[in-house]
Amino acid sequence: MASKTESLAVQLVRVLYNETEGVPRQWRTIPRLDRAASDAVELASARGWIQVEGGNSVALTDVGRQLAEDLAQPRH
Repeated sequence: MASKTESLAVQLVRVLYNETEGVPRQWRTIPRLDRAASDAVELASARGWIQVEGGNSVALTDVGRQLAEDLAQPRH
C-alpha cells in the first residue's frame, strides 16, 4: 500500500506530465510548498521522477514521463 507521501508524489508526476504534455525538462514552479508537498517533491526527486531547482521549480525526467505513461495505460 502506498504512503500518503508516495501518492502525492505520483499525483505530482501526473500533473506535471499533463502540464508539459509529457515533454521532459519543461520547468514549472510550485508557488507554495507545505510540508506534505515538500515531502512528495523530495520523494519524487529521490526516485528520479522529477528534477528540482531552487526548491520549488520542478521538471519531469524521462523516468517520470515513463511512469506517468505507464500509469495511464489501462490494466487488464
